[in-house]
Amino acid sequence: MSKLLDINIDQQLLEILGQFNLELEKIDEYYFVDGKFPGITAQAFEMDRFEESVVVQVDIQLLLPEQSFVESFVGHASTIEEAVAEAMEQFEVNVIHALIMAFWENGKRVENGVGTDIWEINGHRWQAVISNYGYRGEFPLDEIIDDSDEMFATTEKAIKEMPLKKDIYAFRTVYTNVGDGRTVSEALINNEPSLELEDKIMNLSWKTIDSYYSVRNLVLLMKLAPEA
Repeated sequence: MSKLLDINIDQQLLEILGQFNLELEKIDEYYFVDGKFPGITAQAFEMDRFEESVVVQVDIQLLLPEQSFVESFVGHASTIEEAVAEAMEQFEVNVIHALIMAFWENGKRVENGVGTDIWEINGHRWQAVISNYGYRGEFPLDEIIDDSDEMFATTEKAIKEMPLKKDIYAFRTVYTNVGDGRTVSEALINNEPSLELEDKIMNLSWKTIDSYYSVRNLVLLMKLAPEA
């Protein structure tokens, strides 16, 4: 059973955001850049405890005018502090750059594999912000899947076949090879499970090996105003 940790996780979040020249002010429970959406905050939970290690989950919550979504990261280490640091590192490597590109134009940008594109879907123009792959594993990414672009290409195809009735979407896909013969996939659209996309991710050309690896991708999609 998960337990909310009594630690100042927001301070660690602010330290990461501060590295990218983001000036934040707190309004209620969320921090805002220049007083504009999205708001951002964090929570940390103890998920499991073993004799010599602990598993924690860090939830990064994004608040938008009419919706919100959560990006979750798991850390497993010998202490709570180390596990939280591991989870926050995943956020910094895989997600913060996509958020800067999508929402915080004054933030410091670095070379990190994040890409943008304009898509035409259902007669509307959308800006897609594509995160780099969040990869954790012993072997190089190109050794555990035949084509490292398969995951994103599958997500893109699925997105372009959807009705898309909201103005902003977050598509998160994750594939995990546990290392004991089990494999797990997850696909969330604004935090709602998509079993169809999950099944497509599961059936990509992943290698089943005896050690753990996990691959994660985030696509943020925002409807653009019609061109004048």
